[in-house]
Amino acid sequence: MFILLVFLLAIDPRYHTAAEVAAELDSIAQHHPDITLLDTIGYSTQDSLLILAMKISDNAGEDEDEPEVLYVACHHAEELLGVEICMYMINDLIENYNIDSLHTYWVNNREIWIVPLLNPEGHTVVMRGIDTTWRKNKHDNNHNGIFDLDYDGVDPNRNYDFHWAEGGNNNPASEYYRGEKPFSEKENQALKALCEAHSFVFCNTYHSARTGLGEVVYFPWVWSGGYSPDFPVIRSVADSMSKLIINDAGNGHYTALPGEGLDGKARNWLYAVCGTFTFCVEVSTTTIQPGWMVDDICQRNLVGAYYLLERMNYAAVTGITYDAETGEPLSAEVIIDGYYDPDLPPRRSDSCHGRFLRILSPGSYNITIKKPGYEPEYLQGVEVTSDKTTELDIPLKKIENSFHLNNDNDTIIIYPNPTRNRPLTIRIKDPVLFQSLRIYDVCGRVLKNFNQPINTSLCWTGDDDLNRQAGSGIYYIVGEYSDTEESSVRRAVGKIILLD
Repeated sequence: MFILLVFLLAIDPRYHTAAEVAAELDSIAQHHPDITLLDTIGYSTQDSLLILAMKISDNAGEDEDEPEVLYVACHHAEELLGVEICMYMINDLIENYNIDSLHTYWVNNREIWIVPLLNPEGHTVVMRGIDTTWRKNKHDNNHNGIFDLDYDGVDPNRNYDFHWAEGGNNNPASEYYRGEKPFSEKENQALKALCEAHSFVFCNTYHSARTGLGEVVYFPWVWSGGYSPDFPVIRSVADSMSKLIINDAGNGHYTALPGEGLDGKARNWLYAVCGTFTFCVEVSTTTIQPGWMVDDICQRNLVGAYYLLERMNYAAVTGITYDAETGEPLSAEVIIDGYYDPDLPPRRSDSCHGRFLRILSPGSYNITIKKPGYEPEYLQGVEVTSDKTTELDIPLKKIENSFHLNNDNDTIIIYPNPTRNRPLTIRIKDPVLFQSLRIYDVCGRVLKNFNQPINTSLCWTGDDDLNRQAGSGIYYIVGEYSDTEESSVRRAVGKIILLD
């Protein structure tokens, strides 16, 4: 009986163990130091197993001004196929470098980061046959020093800090247990640190469905009737990628679907907080397929993964923001009219190179570049085409003696701006109470008074105090508030551009 039980729980040796993943990555890094960098990004929560990330790029040891893409597998321990796809991809990119022109182009012109095994301690539970349906890590929830299958563990894909309390389960016995607090788990902390240190344009997180739909590409998001601000574009990318991945039956392809709910998942946190177009690829029709199917599944999924490396070459806008006087790169907020949500963290150019890259659909766009202490830049009618990436050069002029409430964010947010639309929204971002807000024209004349105390938001329909509509032009909104520490009245200023 014991022998039969072990046989039933045995995992096909085609699947990597955590130790085999680490050994293979180490060997690759030693044999290909010119195009790979192996980084320990963290350790697992309970057993302190290595969490490894491999960077593949020419000059891998340098942070070059190249688009970055991330691939992550094994949030959930039982979902073994994603690990194999990532390992297969690493070997495929390296073996075909300087042999195949496309592979060579990707390695030379992208910074590709791959985390094959985010949850190594949970993965080990599955690979050792202890529980082949185990999903979580091994967090000792009851602090008894014993691994309890019926109580321990946290679901890493419910532990991200974006609407965390609305997802998963608060019962430690649940396989969807979200943890005591957001980012309580070291696995999540490791990925968070990696993502915050880089500016990933795309990310694929690989999963496999034990229940629910398989062979699906989920993207952010539909939630309470609302859509993600980039919904039309991110849906187009997901749809194109899914159609490239042939299903297991060979009679169709994967399906792209918007993810419902926000609930502490990686794809929603990465998109909302980091601005990364993130997709959950539900691989195959179950979590563990026979070993003879693995290579074929990997090959079919590589086509979708590599599509992301190519998609940055067209229907996108990129640019560098820098100090007009010194030439130093600047991290600035980049607002694209129609693809903006003031309730999400701002999308910024990176601080190292001043680079931003936004995936769009072909069309004409109005783009605003903002940084405290600098004059904003308003770019009208930026053309994005289907055959190339539009390049922008954006010097920012410093404002002498400018005042801002803090160094990170503007206090007064005006959206859309510039605008032809009425009304426009004026939001107060910092927790101060303005005693008054006034709108002035360029000659310093008061156009509109908002005399009631304001600390949240208001709408301006473009009218003045006599209910006349303001014409096109530049206007300034000035807010006054009391500084209790200095016993003085201070001001914050925003610029409004009304178009015909």
